[in-house]
Amino acid sequence: MKIVIVGGGVKVSFLATSLASKKHQIVIINRDQEECQKLSESGDAVVICGDGTKPFILEDAGVSGFDLMIAVTSKDADNLVICQLAKKMFGIRRAFATVNNPRNVEVFKKLGINTVVSATYVLAGIIEQMAFTDQIVHTMQLEEGKLQLLEVIVEDGHRACGKQIMDLDFPKDAIIGCIVRGNGSVIPNGRTEIHAGDKLMIFTSLSSQEMVLACLIGDMQK
Repeated sequence: MKIVIVGGGVKVSFLATSLASKKHQIVIINRDQEECQKLSESGDAVVICGDGTKPFILEDAGVSGFDLMIAVTSKDADNLVICQLAKKMFGIRRAFATVNNPRNVEVFKKLGINTVVSATYVLAGIIEQMAFTDQIVHTMQLEEGKLQLLEVIVEDGHRACGKQIMDLDFPKDAIIGCIVRGNGSVIPNGRTEIHAGDKLMIFTSLSSQEMVLACLIGDMQK
């Protein structure tokens, strides 16, 4: 895959190294000459020094027809311009942008940016999850936090242990999508019984997360 990244800092260096290790072709555009020098030393990408919001810089970088644009500058407005140029002028099929202001996520999507991530929103979600770290093995936010994917391991003494799913009184906006049991997996239905050691893969809204954990584990205040 041919990927162009516009931005700088440690995040770009790490991202370029990670993508290059998977055999992707990487071009980095950064307006800071000193950073460009450091980025070019790794040899993971072709590095162009310039302003990625300028069409002639993108043209000089030879990114026309690339598969993916990743805009991770510190300015939301610049990231929007970069992604729009990529899609409308240079035929780049997919565009990814980061934003500092969570309110810009929906704005960017309405303007045609394929994937938009708010670092502020993600950080807030991580902080909210901290209250549940003893119960949740792993959590992932989907659809800008509107949907949560939880991994919960059931232990002896948990409320759900030995019960059928239909007896758990789950909220309507939550569902157990899969149970990892030993070396295999189970696609559950209402009559599936939950055992100690089961890892439950649960889709739920953020507002129902605490209720889901209470149904599975018991009193969350204990």
